[in-house]
Amino acid sequence: MVKLSERSDTIPTSLFIKGVCRQSSHACGGGTFADIYRATYLDQDVALKRIRVFQGDITGKRKAQRHFCREALLWQKLRHPFVLPFCGIDSESFPSYLCMVSPWMRHGTILNHLHEYGHVNVEQKLFEVAQGLAYLHSQRIVHGDLRGSNILVNDDWHACLADFGLAVFEDATAATPSQQAGSVRWMAPELHHPQAFELDHFRRTFASDVYSFACVCIELFTGKPPFAHIPHDPAVMLRVMAEERPERSTDPFGRIMPDRLWDIIQVCWSHNPLDRSSMTQVVELMMDANTAFRIEIIPVITRSFLSELLPGFTLIGFSGGGS
Repeated sequence: MVKLSERSDTIPTSLFIKGVCRQSSHACGGGTFADIYRATYLDQDVALKRIRVFQGDITGKRKAQRHFCREALLWQKLRHPFVLPFCGIDSESFPSYLCMVSPWMRHGTILNHLHEYGHVNVEQKLFEVAQGLAYLHSQRIVHGDLRGSNILVNDDWHACLADFGLAVFEDATAATPSQQAGSVRWMAPELHHPQAFELDHFRRTFASDVYSFACVCIELFTGKPPFAHIPHDPAVMLRVMAEERPERSTDPFGRIMPDRLWDIIQVCWSHNPLDRSSMTQVVELMMDANTAFRIEIIPVITRSFLSELLPGFTLIGFSGGGS
């Protein structure tokens, strides 16, 4: 269905929903690729994501439309506790724009959550992010823009990956590598300079997601973006291409990053993408350190997923409890 819809540039009518009521004409948030509006649907608060890329020439619009179609078809199939659910597509709130609809996450981003409630259970949240990303990869989906602002906190206080795959929309209309959108501080070196890695073009991959996960570990643990002491992005790019990485740091309470987390980061941000661990391996490494991580909550669906992801997997040393 995905390939058929892409070829015809059409989205199945089953994905469209009616009755979405936008609460304001002004966006309440947004990111690199979209604006977010608060709305209601079936008496529930939802987020309305209006993609910005339907601008420019006709070819670019068609390519972006195909990407939008593919993303919607893939997203509506996903079922995982640490991945943002998909409600449908709204075509009525904005003339000439299609919007993706998802549940409203009242706790906001994980960055807001950590700032408001303190840097507690950071490693548990990172383990949830790792599971969500491993699940996306198991479904052959590259996130493409993993960073703290694209990780939400759901009503059960768990991390929830959002905006996965939206990076492809900007790629669809970018004319040159310098125009490729993305968050420089979280981007793998091969995305900064593909030719240096004997790559023909800019392309986000599972391996570049793994690199971004390492940067997210730094971001959530320290409460600051990678290379926070360097003010300008071009300087960060030069450091990354010179195989420099953020230093081992402390959290806002002055506690040094534990060895177990630092060791995992090292295998995720290798300069050569072929040398990086897969997210399945990262989940396994974090499971090996489960006693030290003190991770207590593993939903039943996650147990099932881990059993499929890691053959022979047995959950040992975990107990149920509150967050």
